[in-house]
Amino acid sequence: MNLPRNLQAGIIGLLFVVGVGAAGFMLVADLHVGDALYATMITISTLGYSEIGGPYDAMTRVWVVIVLVAGMGAAIYTATAVVEYGFETVIGSDYRQRRRMMRRVDRMQDHVIVCGFGRVGSTAWEALHRDRIPAIVIERDPVIVEEAMAAGAHVVEGDATKDGVLREAHVDTASAVIAAVASASDNLVITLSVRALHPGFSIAARAVDHETEKKLILAGATAVVTPELVGGERMAALATEPLLADFLDAVASSSAIDFRIKRFQVAPTSSVVGRTLSDLALRADTGAMVIGIASGDEEVRINPDPRAPFNAHDIVYGLGSSADLDRLESILSGG
Repeated sequence: MNLPRNLQAGIIGLLFVVGVGAAGFMLVADLHVGDALYATMITISTLGYSEIGGPYDAMTRVWVVIVLVAGMGAAIYTATAVVEYGFETVIGSDYRQRRRMMRRVDRMQDHVIVCGFGRVGSTAWEALHRDRIPAIVIERDPVIVEEAMAAGAHVVEGDATKDGVLREAHVDTASAVIAAVASASDNLVITLSVRALHPGFSIAARAVDHETEKKLILAGATAVVTPELVGGERMAALATEPLLADFLDAVASSSAIDFRIKRFQVAPTSSVVGRTLSDLALRADTGAMVIGIASGDEEVRINPDPRAPFNAHDIVYGLGSSADLDRLESILSGG
Protein backbone atom coordinates (compact mmCIF):
# COMPACT_ATOMS: atom_id res chain seq x y z
CA MET A 1 0.00 0.00 0.00
CA ASN A 2 1.45 3.37 -1.05
CA LEU A 3 1.05 6.06 1.60
CA PRO A 4 0.70 9.73 0.67
CA ARG A 5 3.91 11.74 0.77
CA ASN A 6 2.75 13.97 3.59
CA LEU A 7 1.95 10.93 5.75
CA GLN A 8 5.30 9.33 4.92
CA ALA A 9 7.07 12.57 5.82
CA GLY A 10 5.13 12.83 9.10
CA ILE A 11 5.99 9.28 10.16
CA ILE A 12 9.66 9.70 9.23
CA GLY A 13 9.81 13.03 11.09
CA LEU A 14 8.18 11.56 14.21
CA LEU A 15 10.54 8.58 14.25
CA PHE A 16 13.48 10.94 13.77
CA VAL A 17 12.41 13.06 16.77
CA VAL A 18 11.96 9.95 18.91
CA GLY A 19 15.38 8.60 17.93
CA VAL A 20 17.23 11.89 18.39
CA GLY A 21 15.31 12.62 21.60
CA ALA A 22 16.22 9.26 23.10
CA ALA A 23 19.86 9.71 22.11
CA GLY A 24 19.85 13.14 23.74
CA PHE A 25 18.43 11.78 27.00
CA MET A 26 21.13 9.10 27.00
CA LEU A 27 23.82 11.80 26.63
CA VAL A 28 22.59 14.65 28.83
CA ALA A 29 20.69 12.65 31.50
CA ASP A 30 22.81 9.47 31.42
CA LEU A 31 19.70 7.25 30.92
CA HIS A 32 19.69 3.72 29.60
CA VAL A 33 18.13 3.05 26.17
CA GLY A 34 14.79 1.88 27.56
CA ASP A 35 14.44 4.77 30.00
CA ALA A 36 15.56 7.25 27.31
CA LEU A 37 12.90 6.02 24.84
CA TYR A 38 10.29 6.07 27.60
CA ALA A 39 11.25 9.60 28.63
CA THR A 40 11.07 10.73 24.99
CA MET A 41 7.63 9.20 24.40
CA ILE A 42 6.01 10.61 27.52
CA THR A 43 7.57 13.99 26.80
CA ILE A 44 6.11 14.09 23.28
CA SER A 45 2.72 12.84 24.45
CA THR A 46 2.66 15.32 27.40
CA LEU A 47 1.28 12.62 29.66
CA GLY A 48 3.27 13.88 32.62
CA TYR A 49 5.69 11.85 34.71
CA SER A 50 8.07 11.80 37.59
CA GLU A 51 11.49 12.54 36.21
CA ILE A 52 13.24 9.30 35.30
CA GLY A 53 16.74 9.41 36.72
CA GLY A 54 15.92 12.88 38.01
CA PRO A 55 15.67 15.45 39.19
CA TYR A 56 17.08 16.79 35.93
CA ASP A 57 19.67 19.47 35.71
CA ALA A 58 19.20 22.64 33.63
CA MET A 59 20.72 21.17 30.45
CA THR A 60 18.44 18.12 30.58
CA ARG A 61 15.37 20.28 31.11
CA VAL A 62 16.31 22.38 28.07
CA TRP A 63 16.49 19.13 26.11
CA VAL A 64 13.03 18.16 27.42
CA VAL A 65 11.61 21.42 26.05
CA ILE A 66 13.32 20.88 22.68
CA VAL A 67 11.98 17.32 22.42
CA LEU A 68 8.52 18.47 23.51
CA VAL A 69 8.28 21.24 20.89
CA ALA A 70 9.75 19.15 18.04
CA GLY A 71 7.82 16.05 19.00
CA MET A 72 4.48 17.82 19.32
CA GLY A 73 4.98 19.46 15.93
CA ALA A 74 5.80 16.16 14.26
CA ALA A 75 2.94 14.40 16.07
CA ILE A 76 0.35 17.01 15.05
CA TYR A 77 1.54 16.98 11.44
CA THR A 78 1.41 13.17 11.34
CA ALA A 79 -2.01 13.04 12.99
CA THR A 80 -3.38 15.52 10.44
CA ALA A 81 -1.95 13.43 7.58
CA VAL A 82 -3.46 10.27 9.10
CA VAL A 83 -6.91 11.86 9.39
CA GLU A 84 -6.74 13.17 5.81
CA TYR A 85 -5.58 9.81 4.50
CA GLY A 86 -8.31 7.99 6.44
CA PHE A 87 -10.95 10.40 5.17
CA GLU A 88 -9.87 9.99 1.55
CA THR A 89 -9.68 6.22 1.98
CA VAL A 90 -13.22 6.06 3.37
CA ILE A 91 -14.64 8.41 0.77
CA GLY A 92 -12.56 6.76 -1.94
CA SER A 93 -11.25 8.21 -5.16
CA ASP A 94 -14.55 9.99 -5.78
CA TYR A 95 -13.62 12.72 -3.31
CA ARG A 96 -10.26 13.34 -4.97
CA GLN A 97 -11.87 13.22 -8.41
CA ARG A 98 -14.50 15.79 -7.42
CA ARG A 99 -11.88 18.05 -5.88
CA ARG A 100 -9.72 17.96 -9.02
CA MET A 101 -12.79 18.45 -11.21
CA MET A 102 -13.93 21.53 -9.29
CA ARG A 103 -10.46 23.05 -9.66
CA ARG A 104 -10.74 22.57 -13.43
CA VAL A 105 -14.29 24.01 -13.42
CA ASP A 106 -13.03 27.14 -11.64
CA ARG A 107 -10.51 27.73 -14.43
CA MET A 108 -12.91 27.27 -17.37
CA GLN A 109 -13.90 30.13 -19.67
CA ASP A 110 -15.88 30.40 -22.92
CA HIS A 111 -17.54 27.10 -22.09
CA VAL A 112 -21.05 25.81 -22.71
CA ILE A 113 -23.26 25.06 -19.72
CA VAL A 114 -25.46 21.99 -20.23
CA CYS A 115 -28.38 21.95 -17.80
CA GLY A 116 -29.47 18.34 -17.32
CA PHE A 117 -27.72 15.10 -18.26
CA GLY A 118 -30.70 13.07 -19.41
CA ARG A 119 -31.16 11.72 -22.92
CA VAL A 120 -31.04 15.14 -24.55
CA GLY A 121 -28.46 16.76 -22.29
CA SER A 122 -26.05 13.83 -22.41
CA THR A 123 -26.28 13.75 -26.22
CA ALA A 124 -25.57 17.50 -26.34
CA TRP A 125 -22.58 17.06 -24.03
CA GLU A 126 -21.22 14.20 -26.14
CA ALA A 127 -21.41 16.39 -29.26
CA LEU A 128 -19.56 19.21 -27.48
CA HIS A 129 -17.00 16.78 -26.09
CA ARG A 130 -16.48 15.29 -29.55
CA ASP A 131 -15.82 18.76 -30.98
CA ARG A 132 -13.49 19.57 -28.05
CA ILE A 133 -15.70 22.41 -26.88
CA PRO A 134 -15.36 22.93 -23.11
CA ALA A 135 -18.58 22.26 -21.24
CA ILE A 136 -19.92 22.13 -17.69
CA VAL A 137 -22.92 19.99 -16.82
CA ILE A 138 -25.41 21.00 -14.14
CA GLU A 139 -27.32 18.02 -12.72
CA ARG A 140 -29.21 17.61 -9.45
CA ASP A 141 -29.74 13.83 -9.42
CA PRO A 142 -26.78 12.29 -7.50
CA VAL A 143 -27.00 9.04 -9.47
CA ILE A 144 -26.87 10.86 -12.82
CA VAL A 145 -24.07 13.06 -11.47
CA GLU A 146 -21.99 9.92 -10.96
CA GLU A 147 -22.84 8.74 -14.48
CA ALA A 148 -21.82 12.11 -15.95
CA MET A 149 -18.54 12.12 -14.05
CA ALA A 150 -17.84 8.56 -15.17
CA ALA A 151 -18.33 9.72 -18.77
CA GLY A 152 -15.71 12.42 -18.21
CA ALA A 153 -17.97 15.45 -17.81
CA HIS A 154 -17.21 18.39 -15.53
CA VAL A 155 -20.27 18.48 -13.28
CA VAL A 156 -21.75 20.98 -10.87
CA GLU A 157 -24.30 19.23 -8.67
CA GLY A 158 -27.38 21.31 -8.05
CA ASP A 159 -30.60 22.78 -9.42
CA ALA A 160 -29.99 24.73 -12.64
CA THR A 161 -33.03 26.93 -11.95
CA LYS A 162 -31.13 28.55 -9.07
CA ASP A 163 -28.98 31.58 -9.85
CA GLY A 164 -26.39 30.46 -7.32
CA VAL A 165 -25.87 27.13 -9.09
CA LEU A 166 -25.57 28.90 -12.46
CA ARG A 167 -22.91 31.16 -10.97
CA GLU A 168 -21.13 28.12 -9.55
CA ALA A 169 -20.93 26.85 -13.14
CA HIS A 170 -19.40 30.24 -14.02
CA VAL A 171 -22.23 31.47 -16.19
CA ASP A 172 -20.50 34.87 -16.21
CA THR A 173 -17.60 33.49 -18.28
CA ALA A 174 -19.58 30.96 -20.37
CA SER A 175 -20.34 31.32 -24.07
CA ALA A 176 -23.75 29.62 -24.18
CA VAL A 177 -26.29 27.64 -22.17
CA ILE A 178 -28.26 24.55 -23.17
CA ALA A 179 -31.45 24.10 -21.12
CA ALA A 180 -32.14 20.39 -21.54
CA VAL A 181 -33.79 19.24 -18.33
CA ALA A 182 -36.88 17.04 -18.55
CA SER A 183 -39.28 19.60 -17.08
CA ALA A 184 -40.61 22.20 -19.52
CA SER A 185 -41.27 24.65 -16.69
CA ASP A 186 -37.70 24.25 -15.41
CA ASN A 187 -36.31 24.97 -18.87
CA LEU A 188 -38.44 28.09 -18.95
CA VAL A 189 -37.10 29.21 -15.55
CA ILE A 190 -33.52 28.47 -16.62
CA THR A 191 -34.00 30.54 -19.77
CA LEU A 192 -35.46 33.45 -17.79
CA SER A 193 -32.68 33.24 -15.18
CA VAL A 194 -29.87 33.17 -17.74
CA ARG A 195 -31.44 35.94 -19.79
CA ALA A 196 -31.74 38.10 -16.67
CA LEU A 197 -28.09 37.47 -15.82
CA HIS A 198 -26.84 37.98 -19.39
CA PRO A 199 -29.16 39.80 -21.83
CA GLY A 200 -27.07 38.98 -24.90
CA PHE A 201 -26.41 35.35 -24.09
CA SER A 202 -26.92 32.43 -26.50
CA ILE A 203 -29.50 30.02 -25.04
CA ALA A 204 -30.66 26.78 -26.64
CA ALA A 205 -33.68 25.32 -24.88
CA ARG A 206 -35.56 22.04 -25.02
CA ALA A 207 -39.31 22.19 -25.63
CA VAL A 208 -41.98 19.48 -25.41
CA ASP A 209 -44.52 21.01 -27.79
CA HIS A 210 -45.23 24.06 -29.93
CA GLU A 211 -46.84 25.96 -27.05
CA THR A 212 -43.75 25.52 -24.87
CA GLU A 213 -41.59 26.50 -27.83
CA LYS A 214 -43.38 29.85 -28.12
CA LYS A 215 -43.01 30.51 -24.39
CA LEU A 216 -39.29 29.75 -24.46
CA ILE A 217 -38.77 32.14 -27.36
CA LEU A 218 -40.69 34.85 -25.48
CA ALA A 219 -38.55 34.11 -22.40
CA GLY A 220 -35.42 34.84 -24.39
CA ALA A 221 -34.22 31.54 -25.87
CA THR A 222 -32.22 32.09 -29.04
CA ALA A 223 -32.91 28.56 -30.29
CA VAL A 224 -35.56 26.01 -29.33
CA VAL A 225 -35.56 22.31 -30.14
CA THR A 226 -38.41 19.87 -29.68
CA PRO A 227 -36.78 16.40 -29.71
CA GLU A 228 -40.07 14.54 -29.92
CA LEU A 229 -41.16 16.44 -33.03
CA VAL A 230 -37.75 16.11 -34.67
CA GLY A 231 -37.70 12.40 -33.91
CA GLY A 232 -41.19 11.97 -35.29
CA GLU A 233 -40.32 13.75 -38.52
CA ARG A 234 -37.27 11.56 -38.97
CA MET A 235 -39.31 8.40 -38.36
CA ALA A 236 -41.83 9.53 -40.98
CA ALA A 237 -39.04 10.20 -43.47
CA LEU A 238 -37.49 6.79 -42.83
CA ALA A 239 -40.86 5.07 -43.18
CA THR A 240 -41.54 6.67 -46.56
CA GLU A 241 -37.92 6.71 -47.79
CA PRO A 242 -36.17 3.76 -46.12
CA LEU A 243 -33.05 4.18 -48.26
CA LEU A 244 -32.42 7.50 -46.52
CA ALA A 245 -31.52 5.67 -43.32
CA ASP A 246 -27.83 5.26 -44.12
CA PHE A 247 -27.48 8.88 -45.18
CA LEU A 248 -29.28 10.24 -42.11
CA ASP A 249 -27.18 8.04 -39.84
CA ALA A 250 -24.05 9.42 -41.50
CA VAL A 251 -25.31 12.96 -40.96
CA ALA A 252 -26.08 12.27 -37.29
CA SER A 253 -22.87 10.40 -36.51
CA SER A 254 -19.50 12.11 -36.47
CA SER A 255 -17.79 8.71 -36.58
CA ALA A 256 -19.15 8.11 -40.06
CA ILE A 257 -18.15 11.41 -41.64
CA ASP A 258 -16.35 14.51 -40.39
CA PHE A 259 -18.45 17.54 -41.19
CA ARG A 260 -19.91 20.50 -39.37
CA ILE A 261 -22.28 23.38 -40.07
CA LYS A 262 -20.92 26.71 -38.92
CA ARG A 263 -22.08 30.31 -39.03
CA PHE A 264 -19.83 33.16 -40.17
CA GLN A 265 -20.11 36.90 -40.75
CA VAL A 266 -18.59 38.55 -43.80
CA ALA A 267 -16.06 41.19 -42.77
CA PRO A 268 -16.02 44.51 -44.68
CA THR A 269 -12.37 43.79 -45.56
CA SER A 270 -13.10 40.35 -47.01
CA SER A 271 -12.23 39.73 -50.64
CA VAL A 272 -15.70 38.24 -51.24
CA VAL A 273 -17.56 41.56 -50.73
CA GLY A 274 -19.22 42.56 -54.01
CA ARG A 275 -18.50 39.22 -55.63
CA THR A 276 -20.87 36.31 -56.23
CA LEU A 277 -20.65 32.60 -55.54
CA SER A 278 -20.31 31.99 -59.27
CA ASP A 279 -17.34 34.41 -59.39
CA LEU A 280 -15.61 32.68 -56.50
CA ALA A 281 -14.28 29.17 -56.19
CA LEU A 282 -14.97 28.77 -52.48
CA ARG A 283 -15.65 25.04 -52.71
CA ALA A 284 -12.44 24.42 -54.64
CA ASP A 285 -10.37 26.77 -52.46
CA THR A 286 -11.69 25.69 -49.07
CA GLY A 287 -13.49 22.37 -49.48
CA ALA A 288 -16.54 23.84 -47.72
CA MET A 289 -19.95 24.51 -49.22
CA VAL A 290 -21.98 27.66 -48.65
CA ILE A 291 -25.47 26.36 -47.89
CA GLY A 292 -27.15 29.54 -46.68
CA ILE A 293 -26.82 33.32 -46.65
CA ALA A 294 -28.75 35.98 -44.75
CA SER A 295 -28.45 39.72 -45.31
CA GLY A 296 -29.59 42.08 -42.56
CA ASP A 297 -32.79 40.97 -40.89
CA GLU A 298 -33.98 38.78 -43.76
CA GLU A 299 -34.50 35.06 -43.41
CA VAL A 300 -31.74 32.68 -44.35
CA ARG A 301 -31.65 31.89 -48.07
CA ILE A 302 -31.03 28.16 -48.31
CA ASN A 303 -29.15 27.12 -51.48
CA PRO A 304 -28.45 30.79 -52.25
CA ASP A 305 -28.51 32.30 -55.71
CA PRO A 306 -24.95 31.97 -57.11
CA ARG A 307 -25.42 35.30 -58.93
CA ALA A 308 -26.22 37.31 -55.77
CA PRO A 309 -23.22 39.32 -54.50
CA PHE A 310 -21.88 39.09 -50.97
CA ASN A 311 -22.36 42.14 -48.78
CA ALA A 312 -20.39 43.22 -45.73
CA HIS A 313 -21.89 41.78 -42.52
CA ASP A 314 -23.79 39.04 -44.40
CA ILE A 315 -24.32 35.90 -42.34
CA VAL A 316 -22.97 32.84 -44.16
CA TYR A 317 -23.62 29.21 -43.24
CA GLY A 318 -20.94 26.76 -44.30
CA LEU A 319 -20.89 22.97 -44.44
CA GLY A 320 -17.68 20.95 -44.30
CA SER A 321 -14.98 19.46 -42.12
CA SER A 322 -13.38 21.48 -39.34
CA ALA A 323 -10.37 22.22 -41.53
CA ASP A 324 -12.59 23.20 -44.48
CA LEU A 325 -14.60 25.58 -42.33
CA ASP A 326 -11.45 27.12 -40.89
CA ARG A 327 -10.29 27.97 -44.42
CA LEU A 328 -13.71 29.40 -45.30
CA GLU A 329 -13.69 31.51 -42.14
CA SER A 330 -10.26 32.88 -43.02
CA ILE A 331 -11.56 34.13 -46.40
CA LEU A 332 -14.82 35.55 -45.06
CA SER A 333 -13.14 37.29 -42.17
CA GLY A 334 -10.58 38.93 -44.45
CA GLY A 335 -7.70 37.05 -42.83
